[in-house]
Amino acid sequence: MDPVTHGVVGALSALPAARRRQMRSAALAGAAGGMVADLDALIRSSSDTLLYIEYHRQFTHSFAFAPVGSLLAALALWPLRKKRVWFARVYLWCLLGYLVHPLLDAATSYGTQLWWPISDRRVAWNWISVIDPVYSLPLLVLLAAAIWRRSHAVVAIALAWMVVYLGFGAWQNQRAEALLAGWADEAGVAVERLVAKPAFANLVVWRGLIDDGQDLHLVAIRTLPGSEPVFYPGGAVARFDRDEVDPQTRRDRDLARFDHFSSRWLFHYPALDAGSRIFIGDFRYALDPASQRPLWGVLVDPNDPHSPAEYTTSRRMNDADRRRFFQRLRGEPAAAID
Repeated sequence: MDPVTHGVVGALSALPAARRRQMRSAALAGAAGGMVADLDALIRSSSDTLLYIEYHRQFTHSFAFAPVGSLLAALALWPLRKKRVWFARVYLWCLLGYLVHPLLDAATSYGTQLWWPISDRRVAWNWISVIDPVYSLPLLVLLAAAIWRRSHAVVAIALAWMVVYLGFGAWQNQRAEALLAGWADEAGVAVERLVAKPAFANLVVWRGLIDDGQDLHLVAIRTLPGSEPVFYPGGAVARFDRDEVDPQTRRDRDLARFDHFSSRWLFHYPALDAGSRIFIGDFRYALDPASQRPLWGVLVDPNDPHSPAEYTTSRRMNDADRRRFFQRLRGEPAAAID
């Protein structure tokens, strides 16, 4: 999730453990604990552009590191609050805010290494978009009201909204994946694995992905209780063949790292090739849920196995993209999308 949402959720998570007169201090500590895990974004290298995505949502987002990260946040805040509250209480608030951070990130589709260092598996429940104002803005308003009124009742309402909205996202995810499986059956598409991910900033339109073992298939699905689902087929692409990777070369080691990060949803997207380098994209993400244009990928030189892969993003969205997005959000039929 975005840093503001992490701060708000972290603050709300700490407030049940605070007395009314301590709620402002608890909110500050919880917000700090809720945001400090994302300091892993500072881990970067100009000579290894994959280092950022390799370490983002890695050790700082694990349960094992939570006590350490919370301690760092508490030590930073302690000089500001030591005359008002015990250090142990500040640490508790930071810990509560910190622990919610990896869980909230795991509810998105990016992938979070909750079990590091035991496992490098990236947990992604696909319940909510990385940015979702319908989720975040009510929580921000309720947090402000809770602090202003020093009300645990308002905190309870906010926590209930957190649970209900994520529960709705989990339910919508199950519905979208069931619809995706049904679509594949009718279309005669073999299913080796499938996944449905919420489109940007909503739980109505979903990006459905199917891997048949050779090709990757795409279909956006608009689903909402009480209405008929609408399907927006996005075609199919050949899956990047990991078996051709030579681990003895720098380029192919980087490709293997990116393949692990993407959970093996890689493909070649020629439209973003740059000169002699080809663009290997992550099929999971696009600004338009029915578009093959990936949100990010790596540029590699097929003629130079010792050159590094360059991580790059493609986040341009023009007026036509925005129009199609809102057409799908409204549930207009696929034939009407231009």
